Amino acid sequence: MNRVANHAPKKSRNPFSALKIIAIAGAMCTLSTFALGDEIVMRDGTVYTGNIVSKTRRVVEIDTKIHGISTRIKLDRRKIKSIVEGEVSAPPTTVPATPSIALPAATEVAENTNKALKRDGYNLILEVPLKGGFGKEIYPGGVADSLAWAKENGVTDVVFRINSGGGALWCADDIVAIMKEYRGEFKMHMLIESAISASIWPAFNCDTITMAPGSDFGGAVGYTRNNTGSAEVDLKMNSIMSAKLESTADANGHSGYLVRAMILSEAAVYAYQQADGQWVYSDTTEGLPDNYEVIDGPDTVLTLTAKQAIKYGIVDAMTEGKSLEEWAKVQGIEKWDNAGDIGAELFTKAVKKSKRLEDRINATIRGFQTEQGYLYNDQYIMQRGATLQKMRKHLGNYKRLLKEAKGLNMPSIVDGRYADAIDVTYWEAEIENLMAELRRIRRRGP
Repeated sequence: MNRVANHAPKKSRNPFSALKIIAIAGAMCTLSTFALGDEIVMRDGTVYTGNIVSKTRRVVEIDTKIHGISTRIKLDRRKIKSIVEGEVSAPPTTVPATPSIALPAATEVAENTNKALKRDGYNLILEVPLKGGFGKEIYPGGVADSLAWAKENGVTDVVFRINSGGGALWCADDIVAIMKEYRGEFKMHMLIESAISASIWPAFNCDTITMAPGSDFGGAVGYTRNNTGSAEVDLKMNSIMSAKLESTADANGHSGYLVRAMILSEAAVYAYQQADGQWVYSDTTEGLPDNYEVIDGPDTVLTLTAKQAIKYGIVDAMTEGKSLEEWAKVQGIEKWDNAGDIGAELFTKAVKKSKRLEDRINATIRGFQTEQGYLYNDQYIMQRGATLQKMRKHLGNYKRLLKEAKGLNMPSIVDGRYADAIDVTYWEAEIENLMAELRRIRRRGP
């Protein structure tokens, strides 16, 4: 009893002591949510908190902790989304009706990293790799994402470095369509290590064409597959492609005769050099002087080496090597900055997405065709209802995936490669008719 009595007066003499303790504790809890320092948010979502040591146009250096270990790291400016300097805080935990200490708001310097690499008087060059087969290692989405990044970040020159034996024409066609969307935003250049078949399509849609030593350019005959799976020259497709590409080449200052000879085996091209050094081209020898040259005869498809392409003026320049520095030198670009590997990174991500989508489309087609085989097989007549349900599901997936393909910048694959894989209109009606017939049979009973 005495012990309780002795404590009571002490408590009454300090009526606000408990509140002060609570207030201080609450303030300390609130303070613990604040970290005096800076915050860097990367484009991939990673966040680094600490103290920024230095910032340059290329690199930001920050003292931070990784897995509890203090360290100093350098971050690529191209990959940074935003920088917040000052007091970085997390949302504080508050206690209702508890006195709080007002803290100054965090000073946020929302730094716009767009065009951070662009210096006045300097060209900003983005390199985009086109390596492998069109529709295999090269997809339109990689070009679309790279050019979108280039526009957003003030790129002045996009250099497509191509090393390809060709591939799917639908892919090359969609890439060209994307390039045309960005025409005028920056210059587009083709640096050729090897550009065969479908590769020439985007090349002739660039502002400049440059070849590296030992490279080749041409041989763009298009093929289709017959019922046995064998490749056959598609004369109609080649004729259409030739006409379109000749027009594009002429508009960009390249000879349409040379382009035509690269696509059509029956096309020939002859040339003679005038006194001023300019070459005059023709698809016939009639009216040509005796010193004319045969660039390509009527029974072959034209493929040019770098030296030949330079000689006949189909490309703008030839580099001494394959580096971007050597390319800039022959283009006469003295002051320039390299935008780095972002083109390769964006391309890799886009190709993975596109490949996954194609795999899913092909799997859906196979699944539909398998069920289609069961549908008309009397051995599986008792399973017809389940078969029709599966076919309807495959059909729905097929339509959705083709819509996704357009979203991944592959509209031509929908109208070309997969146009006749499943006749959607026919099968939508046929499946509903067959299911209605099954329902009528079940209502009638045995």
